[in-house]
Amino acid sequence: MVSVRTNASKEQRQKPASAFKHTLATQAAGALSTTILFPIDVVKMRFLSQDGTTYRQHNGQTYHSIRRALVTIYREEGPRALFRGCHVAVLGSVAAWGIYMYTYRSLHNLSIAATAQTSRGRVEDFLLSLLPSAFASCFSACICNPIWLIKTRMQLEEVSAHRTTRSGLAHYGSFTRGLVYTVRSTGFLSLWRGLSAQILLGLPNSLNFPLYEALKSYLLLWKSCDTLNTIDICFCSTLAKTLVTLSSQPIYLIKTRLQDHRSRCGPLQYVSFLQSFSLTWNKDGLRGMYRGIVPSLLLTVPRSVLTLVFYEYFMHLL
Repeated sequence: MVSVRTNASKEQRQKPASAFKHTLATQAAGALSTTILFPIDVVKMRFLSQDGTTYRQHNGQTYHSIRRALVTIYREEGPRALFRGCHVAVLGSVAAWGIYMYTYRSLHNLSIAATAQTSRGRVEDFLLSLLPSAFASCFSACICNPIWLIKTRMQLEEVSAHRTTRSGLAHYGSFTRGLVYTVRSTGFLSLWRGLSAQILLGLPNSLNFPLYEALKSYLLLWKSCDTLNTIDICFCSTLAKTLVTLSSQPIYLIKTRLQDHRSRCGPLQYVSFLQSFSLTWNKDGLRGMYRGIVPSLLLTVPRSVLTLVFYEYFMHLL
């Protein structure tokens, strides 16, 4: 059982845990949760990339159910396709969470130290968490965008299970192969394609950890205790991540289509964030902006819960 202790008097006497400790705990938690749920991530990315045209179908079809998508990928591309790019996702998760948490905790500790002599309410505490979190999210997005771009393309590129040569892996058979091909074909700066959407994603995503911390504080106050069990942690994490996912889904959809290696194919082309947003809205409306919301929730909410439960566990161990 994982427990969280947040007794106010103890926090005043004890020095905050170091940013390095938070970083290690978050990196380990992010790597584990990413690996466990990666097949759902593959399905989610393919749902988001499909816009109804034949140019962006997978296995000759447009997916309409998660179960059928999993079965089709397994049958047509083999079980390895469900974990294709997993090592890149783990690399991205470790790097992104590490950069985010170290930056966030460093800035957060500075803000707490700077306002130590002033009285703060819960709203002020939330804002002191939100501003460092927003900056840390945007900073992490800029650094890790090339990793996410290659990971996206590895997941979206089809690989026939019946091909026996490495040519069946086309251009994104590995992380380094994808990097080299991208730089050679479209230039070094193209590794940051979709950066505007990635930065915009940092804004709603930056709410996740402050919301989680705020919900923990309110739950502790409501229960009149200084300890939360695993179920309490799961509840706080689920509620926080559900709100964040619902607010960020349209941005994530546009980012996926911008980073797709087929973004300039066919009559519908995704060139920039605003152009892609307008194109999707005019073609499919609000429903189109939320295509893939079910696999997104099935991925992000459990992954967030696992990440934060593992995070609290590793913080307890370190």
